[in-house]
Amino acid sequence: MANFKKVKKGRNLRRKCELCETNIEYVDYKNVEFITKFISGIGQIKPHASTGTCARHQRKVANAIKRARFMALIPYTKDKIRVLAPAAGVNAAQPAAEKAKKEATPAQ
Repeated sequence: MANFKKVKKGRNLRRKCELCETNIEYVDYKNVEFITKFISGIGQIKPHASTGTCARHQRKVANAIKRARFMALIPYTKDKIRVLAPAAGVNAAQPAAEKAKKEATPAQ
């Protein structure tokens, strides 16, 4: 699991919640720098397994992110999402430049 850290002797040590260790009770939605640690590159809220937060603080972080999004302090998603594979039904073998060339040449 992602919540466990490997120790030398083969034991697994559970990762502690960063917010519990620093005794943070309130996650401020205006602290954008802190909140962005819990958001993925696409803009999704990271799960507690990858961030290491406990259930209580995960709820508080999620609510703070949602408030910050509503107040337009952070975006809901990235402006442009890069598509790695062509959509189904699209002819990927013919690039856009070739299509434009064919349209520009007059029909004989």
